[in-house]
Amino acid sequence: MRNLLQTTLDTALYSDVLVYWQRRAGPDADEYVIYTVNGDSGEDFADNTALTKNASATVKYYYRVEKAGTYAGRQDIETRENTIETALKDAGFDMPFGKFDAGEIDGNGYFVTVFECDYWRVV
Repeated sequence: MRNLLQTTLDTALYSDVLVYWQRRAGPDADEYVIYTVNGDSGEDFADNTALTKNASATVKYYYRVEKAGTYAGRQDIETRENTIETALKDAGFDMPFGKFDAGEIDGNGYFVTVFECDYWRVV
């Protein structure tokens, strides 16, 4: 699951936005993505064996607060959000609740857009 998320996001955002698992590392950037894997549970069972599993993940797109202050910045943010959403859906992730603006949740000068994803698979 982690490899699929990392590869999907790296491919979609390569050279423009760095993607990290659990926490950001490295120098400050105007934008970055952090993802976490929240669970991987069996969903459908037969003979006490899982037939399908659902892994859930959270993808957070961070961008500097100042970027949201201009029309061009807001257009860039929307384009980046759409790129992330399309890449995740194309990789087989389901986003039943879409994305949402979370504001400046970490108090670090970045606004955040959150994508909550599910990845269903047959085991």
